[in-house]
Amino acid sequence: MTALLHFFGGFNLPLLILIAVVLFFVFGSPGKTVANMVWQNDAAPWEKVDAFYYPDKADLTNYEAARDLGSVQECRDSVGAMASANGDPGLTRGDYECGIERLEDFGGVGVYRVTTR
Repeated sequence: MTALLHFFGGFNLPLLILIAVVLFFVFGSPGKTVANMVWQNDAAPWEKVDAFYYPDKADLTNYEAARDLGSVQECRDSVGAMASANGDPGLTRGDYECGIERLEDFGGVGVYRVTTR
């Protein structure tokens, strides 16, 4: 135990913090972590948003998509245009969701950092 304390006692605290930060950037996911903390239900400036419009909210297998949008508001605007084109401007028959930052595919289905409306 004394050897361990002596080993770490030789380093100063700022250097240990710097090493921890460097390791986090090398092995962690800093963009995702910061986005989860600051933009919980919105897209961070570097993230893309996918819009999914479902013309019939009872049948989620039928949908239209707009991909790589710049913000959740762009998603909502895109969905509004799709709904109007389908004769449902108030979204009374349809539904939608905005997928923020596609992380991976799982069985052909996109996994997003967060989805919102």
